[in-house]
Amino acid sequence: MENNGRVDIEKCISYSHDLAEVLKNKKDANLLMQSLEGAKSLQSDCEADFQEVKNLLQDQQKKIDAHKKSIDEAKAEVLGDKDLDSIENELEEELKKGSLLEDELR
Repeated sequence: MENNGRVDIEKCISYSHDLAEVLKNKKDANLLMQSLEGAKSLQSDCEADFQEVKNLLQDQQKKIDAHKKSIDEAKAEVLGDKDLDSIENELEEELKKGSLLEDELR
């Protein structure tokens, strides 16, 4: 009986070690699952933030393009320096002619 008792104790110790490993692995698995869920949540949040930033950038790009178009339209309406000089010269000539005509009329 002693031999049977001793074998039972060895089996019991072996079983307890196996059980401890299983329980340890189960804790590891639970931690791994929690980490995985956290990673999924983080990825989802990151994707939502990325999409929001992408939309904001697209909106800003549209505004920039609209402003560039407005600037180009305004530039098209503004006379260049050469045109201004030409008009100024014409005005001076007309003023001189007007002045000469006034002198002649006196």
